[in-house]
Amino acid sequence: MLDAEMADGRKPELLAYAHGGFELTPPWKLHRIRDVVKDRSLRSGPSWRKVVQDAQLAVRARRLFGKMRAEAVVAHHVEAAAAALSAQISPVAFFAHTALGPELPSYLPPAAGKLASKAGDALDVMLARRADVTMAVSPWLAERLSARSGREVRFVPVPWSIPEPIGADERAKARARFGFDALAPVFLYAGNLDAYQGLDALVQTFRLICAQRPDARLLVATTSDPEPLERALWSAECVASVTFAPLADEPDRRMAHAAADAAWVPRGAPGGLPMKLLDAMSRGVPTVAVRRASAGLDLSGAAMIVADDDPEAFAAASLLATQAREGAADLGRKGTDWVRVAHSAERYLEALDACLEETRGPKKNG
Repeated sequence: MLDAEMADGRKPELLAYAHGGFELTPPWKLHRIRDVVKDRSLRSGPSWRKVVQDAQLAVRARRLFGKMRAEAVVAHHVEAAAAALSAQISPVAFFAHTALGPELPSYLPPAAGKLASKAGDALDVMLARRADVTMAVSPWLAERLSARSGREVRFVPVPWSIPEPIGADERAKARARFGFDALAPVFLYAGNLDAYQGLDALVQTFRLICAQRPDARLLVATTSDPEPLERALWSAECVASVTFAPLADEPDRRMAHAAADAAWVPRGAPGGLPMKLLDAMSRGVPTVAVRRASAGLDLSGAAMIVADDDPEAFAAASLLATQAREGAADLGRKGTDWVRVAHSAERYLEALDACLEETRGPKKNG
């Protein structure tokens, strides 16, 4: 997003946590809080270390943005929005990345799930009402926050880069790297292994596929601890057909997608930006996803979308996506073309400007 703004002649600046997933040398200004809690985790979900860092964000934001008189502070996700609002900065544009109500229970024991869901919903609504304007990374999230807060929340498409196409030679090398037979159907799950990702459905789907195609392979590319998923696959008697791979950087991600015939997005809880979906589609990999994973995007046939929580439908669509090579290639091209247009820098900037224009008017009471 910042790169798109910079390329358009703007001068964005970023305030972030002390630690990131990789080193940045951006053309725009990067400010980081002090590394007080020595947090190196990149996992999603709540933690006491994040609370400490959020307090640091609020203090630093008040000093930083108060001096520069920013046109607007775009606060990404609830932590940044809470920090900016507590620092009494104005105007604040809350850019919502997910719905906490459905997601928070996945990080906690079942007994605490209901309370966590209510608390998450309350926080989402409070921030949407208090911010000068609220944006969302998906149509589903915009609709949900609009309905619950009584304020208009607009969808802003995040700009998405299109990687170089994956060629036949690169595909062959990637499959050889993982020891996959040239004709075996390979399905990819790339991402974290948190409960909200729908991993139970993933296991059931792969068990059904193995019953029809014993040569099928599942590639799980992740930085998460694989042990819980391995245990589930053992109980389903298909762990021998599963390969776990690292997902530490772009070369890892590219190799995993190059080896796959289809990418899976089985998400179990509704959320925000469907990153796995857009990533696979942008790389030309045929993608199978449950409806909730589409986050309300009108994909127009650019991916195979099946009913939520239906492993049989997911398995059938997955086999269909890999059985006809020409059809699979066509689906991959459609996915790339869709991402190129729907998540272009131009569409992002146009939607962003429309939202920020509202911050120039009188402050809305919420």
